[in-house]
Amino acid sequence: MDTFLSLLVGFVIGILFFAWDNKKGYVWYKRWYDLSHKTPLDSDNVYSFINNQPFSKRLVPAIILTVLFAWGSWLLGDLNLIITLVTGMLSLVGVIAGFYVGPMVMNKLPKGLKEANKTLKKIDELEKDLLDDQKEPKPQQPQAPEQSSSDKTDDKKDTDWRKGVQDFLDK
Repeated sequence: MDTFLSLLVGFVIGILFFAWDNKKGYVWYKRWYDLSHKTPLDSDNVYSFINNQPFSKRLVPAIILTVLFAWGSWLLGDLNLIITLVTGMLSLVGVIAGFYVGPMVMNKLPKGLKEANKTLKKIDELEKDLLDDQKEPKPQQPQAPEQSSSDKTDDKKDTDWRKGVQDFLDK
């Protein structure tokens, strides 16, 4: 694997892991912390695997992600183990850089995604309202029987007064 490509893949892996850590990392970190420590972590914790952690604690997830990436690339056919280890070290640098660049990317990205999410939520609400309207049976009002066209002409009053006067004079 090319060295620049492994650095770029590591960078992308770091940003993606940071995005996951912002969404689910707090809950998973609390679970891990509660299992591995005597005193449980407070429910209003501000820690996750990457957020609010020093470099030494960010290094552990970066090494785990890099080892998984290097092992996966070795399994996919990279026969030279030395080159796999070197590209793994370069991807480790990329993952750590992704951890530090991730907050900047996530600050820029949500502005556009928030607007898209608002629009999608409005569309979902409108669709739900339409489905609810279709599911509710509408009360049917009985309709009056339709009259034939000949009956309709008899019921109408002639608004032309001249015709009435002419009929009166003809008698």
